[in-house]
Amino acid sequence: MIPVRSIREGTVPGTHTVTWDSENDTISLRHESRNRKGLALGAVMAAEYIYTRKGVFTMNDVLGF
Repeated sequence: MIPVRSIREGTVPGTHTVTWDSENDTISLRHESRNRKGLALGAVMAAEYIYTRKGVFTMNDVLGF
């Protein structure tokens, strides 16, 4: 099992870090949202995409990947 930790911090719009840690190395990928505009845009795009569809979708469907 891969351990997952989530911390909600006050007014921080979103800082996401994925870290792989071993006794030899640490590899991290970090994303910081400066505001909530990007998150809101993604939510609106997803809502517009599913408005006329039925089923279960992911953001890959919405973004065309």
